[in-house]
Amino acid sequence: MLSFLIEYQKYFMLFLQGACIFTAFLILITRSLCAKRKIAIFFLEVSAVFYLGAPVFYLTYDGVPGNVIRIALIVSKSIDYLAPLFMLFSFNMYLRDLISHKSENYRQNSVLLISSEIVLLLGVVLFIVSRFTGWYFFYDELNFYHRAKGRIYATIIPAVCMILQILVISFNYKNISKKVRVPLVLFLVMPIISSVLSFVTPGFHLSNISTVFMAIVLYIFVVMDSNDAIESAHKREVEILENHKKELEIKVAERTKELLIANEKAEHLLLNILPESIAKELTENPDKTISQKYPNATILFTDIVGFTKMSSQMSAEQTVLMLNELVSLFDMRAQKEGIEKIKTIGDAYMAATGLSVQENSDEALKMIHFAKGLLEDVNQFNKKSSVQIKIRIGINTGNLVAGVIGKTKFIYDVWGDTVNVASRMESTGEPMRIHVSESTWLLTKDFIQYDNPVMVEVKGKGNMNCYFVKDE
Repeated sequence: MLSFLIEYQKYFMLFLQGACIFTAFLILITRSLCAKRKIAIFFLEVSAVFYLGAPVFYLTYDGVPGNVIRIALIVSKSIDYLAPLFMLFSFNMYLRDLISHKSENYRQNSVLLISSEIVLLLGVVLFIVSRFTGWYFFYDELNFYHRAKGRIYATIIPAVCMILQILVISFNYKNISKKVRVPLVLFLVMPIISSVLSFVTPGFHLSNISTVFMAIVLYIFVVMDSNDAIESAHKREVEILENHKKELEIKVAERTKELLIANEKAEHLLLNILPESIAKELTENPDKTISQKYPNATILFTDIVGFTKMSSQMSAEQTVLMLNELVSLFDMRAQKEGIEKIKTIGDAYMAATGLSVQENSDEALKMIHFAKGLLEDVNQFNKKSSVQIKIRIGINTGNLVAGVIGKTKFIYDVWGDTVNVASRMESTGEPMRIHVSESTWLLTKDFIQYDNPVMVEVKGKGNMNCYFVKDE
């Protein structure tokens, strides 16, 4: 069996040499390896090619006479001694990059790796010296190879380097990927084992074959590990992106919620200033002039009797508190009964109904009921307040124009004779009574009891018949 292996080992080494050349080519086109590792593994495979090519040559031409053959044999044998040192140096380069990415004990690792490089450098120096002294090997006149007494150092130096590299791997074993742990160890252990076995297999270059074979296996597992690392990094990147996406979705949801709340507040604030239909139109068309003519609107004015004298006897805070409490009562009633508050001017309160293009006589009646409610609110206010107040109420029905004026601090307002007459009804009215125009009276006389008509002079209108709602 051994004789068969020795006879055909050249062919097996040629096959492995071809495999190494192909592997080196694959390394050049591999994209999954980083630059440093690619260079390290590439030089490892190239060194392996020479490590196998040398014994093939000197096995073929050992003992063949000729000066040229002699030089070629010396060169091939020199490569046989130097190639393992270059392979270990390349392996050292790979370990350095691998450990620097995965280990916290970088200083300890650096000491071991630098020590192994120094040992390798020493091996190269000793070999160069041996070429001048014949300390490692020599060829006789017939071109036969002979070992010298210093040959043992050519074995010891790579062994010391491999031991240092094994220590580096052992110290960082847990930090190294499972894919490459075993191949890394085997790459260093197999040559040592094969060197021991070579004593019982003389003539068979087991060390060369096993070392090169493990170099090829190492490349396969290094690429697999690199692909796994890329896939893992891609998964982490996808996971990070997914988490970032979820965070963005949460933030968008929160901002959307905040925006909806802010929008609701803005709409609520706008509805406190404008009628709903006007607020909607203004929101949809902010640059449009908002105006509308209403044919059958009813306007109410009310103010506090003797407010100027009353407020002069009160502090500013007391005045504002009193007005706020009273107007708040009016606002709540207006909201409850579907009356549109227009505005307050000082102590005056203005409201409207019938702000619709459709004629509806019920709007005037609704305003009369609202006015009666205001009187009730005043009576309730007086029961709780130390300040006793009275109000006048004037109501008129007719056509008017309503719209929004201004760009900043805009206001919804109404204009026309209907508004002027309603104001006149209030100013000519009596405390705690409801004073209406003839147009309002005509729309509500079948439902509301009135006193006899009173002639009132209205500026720009002349004398008009006006009516007071009978006290209940």
